[in-house]
Amino acid sequence: MATNFASALEKGELELLVSAWQRGGEARKRAVLALARGRPEKWAEGLTGGTPEARRLAAAALGACEGGPELILDLLHVLAADPDPHTRNLAAQAAGQQLARRFPEVYPVLGTWRGDPEPWVRRAVPIAAATCAHPQRLDWAAPLLELIEPLLSDRTPEVKGILGPRVLAHKLAVAYPDDTFEYLTFWSTSHDEQVLWHVAMALSGPLAGRCTRKALILLRKLALDERRYVRGAVAAALRRLGKIAPDPVLTELKRWLADEDRAPIARNALSSL
Repeated sequence: MATNFASALEKGELELLVSAWQRGGEARKRAVLALARGRPEKWAEGLTGGTPEARRLAAAALGACEGGPELILDLLHVLAADPDPHTRNLAAQAAGQQLARRFPEVYPVLGTWRGDPEPWVRRAVPIAAATCAHPQRLDWAAPLLELIEPLLSDRTPEVKGILGPRVLAHKLAVAYPDDTFEYLTFWSTSHDEQVLWHVAMALSGPLAGRCTRKALILLRKLALDERRYVRGAVAAALRRLGKIAPDPVLTELKRWLADEDRAPIARNALSSL
């Protein structure tokens, strides 16, 4: 089958590879491998201009390609804003695979994506960072956190929904707990309510469960912000954190009930615990 894929690729018979992608399993893996070993300039146009399944295959294959990064990243930039959500996600993950493969070359390109007018392209940056993150590459911790930092103030739903609650809380915090908490502490000094919202959301995942008392100290500070947007995020974080570490959270919230400024947040959080 692998030989047939290579032959089909040489002849430009891309339908065979798309069919294998649709079948899934081992056939899908071989189709992706055949394309990754080939030159993307030979097959990219035929796939990226094709059906949703063809574009998904192209995105997955580009993540595994070892060719020159310029063309690969140009293609992924287009696919990251594809109308098909599966294609967008695969393209964002592929960008992360390329970042892990050649960090110094890909990192500055993803930096330019942060300013793209298309929010789906901006959304691809934190997904790429999450895909690239690995606990054995501690040297990547600060660069990856700094890569997503400018997006903390991005209020578009596409970016907001993925960044704090998912990438920070469940990806970067798991790979780099100490570095992530250090950055969250620094970001908590911001006056931007969207940045503070992300800090609160990031404190509702595994990191907060591991460092519950330190997380509560940050949330205690954020709870004094007078803006409803930030206070709502603090309450949501406390509700989630309360399910991970109920005893210290309940103890903290009971203290808040005696505090005029924090009591409304405490009552909000306690209603769901």
